[in-house]
Amino acid sequence: MNARIELSPLDELTGEIAHLAKSWKAMGSDTTFLRMLNHRADLVPAFFDFYIRLRGAGLLPAKLKELVRLRIARLNTCRYCLGSLSPLAEKEGVTDRHIAELEHRPAGLFTEQELAAFDLAEALWTNASAAGQDVSLRDCMRQHFTDAQLLELVWAIAMFIGLGRMIVFFGIEREE
Repeated sequence: MNARIELSPLDELTGEIAHLAKSWKAMGSDTTFLRMLNHRADLVPAFFDFYIRLRGAGLLPAKLKELVRLRIARLNTCRYCLGSLSPLAEKEGVTDRHIAELEHRPAGLFTEQELAAFDLAEALWTNASAAGQDVSLRDCMRQHFTDAQLLELVWAIAMFIGLGRMIVFFGIEREE
């Protein structure tokens, strides 16, 4: 791995990060992201509480948010995020076909709400200011989401865009 940030060795993690890394490794998940976050271990408990709660089922299905996360990973060219399906994505029924078809969106594979969420994610990724001024996009969102759902979705999208760009910037890749 050629990361542009020092990654703590797995056996040197302590506290909450060590506990999370052990859990992730037991699930078959990669721990590189946690090794990066070890630089600010003091923020990890609060961040992960928020991160896990936002990614899980809330006002919107977790599957929708996982699909949006993967669409943003494509836009960010985040190989780390695209490296494998997360256990949450698999649990929610996201398949390799879903990932392969995120750009082509064949009829019947995604719900209308998922497609609207992809459009919003792409618009925010491209230009959030322009997206906020786009009346047709706002009208589309109103057809598919309540205000509270829209807030949850935009919050998740913003988090996925930011985390993905951070991972790409630092050159973080999954361990082989």
